Amino acid sequence: MPEKWEPTQDQQIGIISGVNEFITDELNELQEELDCPDKFIYDFLEEIKSRWSPESCHSKTRQKKRENRNDY
Repeated sequence: MPEKWEPTQDQQIGIISGVNEFITDELNELQEELDCPDKFIYDFLEEIKSRWSPESCHSKTRQKKRENRNDY
């Protein structure tokens, strides 16, 4: 079984922090545009989250693409 992946400190304060801020800003903008409750944003994020479940077809497809890239 592979080791659990964890980001480096540089990744945490760099790209991860930046993407977190970007997503939060976009969700705030979406909420303002739609004038929707927090529950809508929460459910929206749950839908997106499900695409990264290890059992989802999206996740399996991404894994297969990574494996194919590593075969070259």
